[in-house]
Amino acid sequence: MLTPPEQFGIVEPGLYRSDTLHPSHFPFIRSLNIKTAILLTPELPSRAMSNFFEENQIRLIDLALGSWKNNNNNTTGDAQGNGSNNNNGSGSNPNQGESNFSTMVTSSIPVAPFHTSWWKPLSEELIKDGLEMILDAKNYPIIVMDTSGIHEIGTFMGCLRRLQHWNFSSIIVEYRAYAGNKARYVNEQFIELFDIDWITLPESLPNWWIEQEEMWHEEEEERELQLQQEREARANERQQELNAAASLALTLSNNPS
Repeated sequence: MLTPPEQFGIVEPGLYRSDTLHPSHFPFIRSLNIKTAILLTPELPSRAMSNFFEENQIRLIDLALGSWKNNNNNTTGDAQGNGSNNNNGSGSNPNQGESNFSTMVTSSIPVAPFHTSWWKPLSEELIKDGLEMILDAKNYPIIVMDTSGIHEIGTFMGCLRRLQHWNFSSIIVEYRAYAGNKARYVNEQFIELFDIDWITLPESLPNWWIEQEEMWHEEEEERELQLQQEREARANERQQELNAAASLALTLSNNPS
């Protein structure tokens, strides 16, 4: 029997959200053929989850810790890119035998400890990098996770919905559907204030994004055409009123009482 995580959800085709995975969830997650897993909370995954990702060739991207974990043994092991995975320069690896994941610190994401200002559930940099990753078709299928499946991920997906041109009321309805009585106003405020113009779209976009953007542009063109027609109708009505007033004035001037 396949058991999904408690806070599992389908965001878009090939894009999923979830709370922390446990061994009972692994068969279900395996059935999704996940290629990339993105963590939003600054904590290391359990050994069981790390092993599961490794065994199933799933790339683990730990955004909050500012690191990428791959099954690529040629990936650099430190920020200098020297190919070493040493912690003390001795060539030993304290995790040797537990996992073959190598780690590369990304320059665009703040390295742990994970800092945000007092009111922000996530940093703008993390949201930007994460959204650009889930909009890159080369990373699909993708699962995005946080510890609870509510707060960080709810904020993150709310920013995605902003980018998808959802109205804010619909975004909050979706956020609260997952959060329930744990909803936080600060998360909703972050979603509302996040600057979506900061996002750079990848060259390779998923099909669902392309289709939705085409539909949105068509709807925008239809709305603009409708507005133009309404403006022209109002202008015609106004012109008719002016013509009628001028005609009345001419009639009165030709027929003084």
